[in-house]
Amino acid sequence: MDAGEGRVLITGGYNAGAAMIRIQKKEDGTYGVTELFKNVDFGSHTQPPVLYKDHFYSHYTTNERSDGLVCMTMDGQVKWKTGEEPAFVRGGSVLADGLLLATDGSTTLYLVEPDPSGFKPLASAVMLEPGTNWAPIALVDGKLLVRDQKNLKCLQVAR
Repeated sequence: MDAGEGRVLITGGYNAGAAMIRIQKKEDGTYGVTELFKNVDFGSHTQPPVLYKDHFYSHYTTNERSDGLVCMTMDGQVKWKTGEEPAFVRGGSVLADGLLLATDGSTTLYLVEPDPSGFKPLASAVMLEPGTNWAPIALVDGKLLVRDQKNLKCLQVAR
């Protein structure tokens, strides 16, 4: 994920965690890479993280860990984790108008205020049939696409 200023955040599941690298062009025209940090307490199992106001938000529950939704700073410090309350197991998320729309990987869609001081859910609704619903979500022209194992739903969202 492009983090600006030549920085790239690389994430993975299965305890791979995250690493931030910086790519810079050298005077001789070649490129160099510098590792800025590694952190095993932030990653992403199935969907990429979301970057908002110098903080990353990601679902980081894998077979080995249940961190839920996690917030991390640009310098690799984890600010908070939801853990299992709510679980946020491999669901999808998207940023819209400064708010995070995120599925919990099972049944529920959340509207979350992305805030480094703590998890701030604004609303939630059961939208999906129970199951392993790890699909990405998409938002286009005020319409949110979410799906479970049997259904694709188009939800009208408005601020």
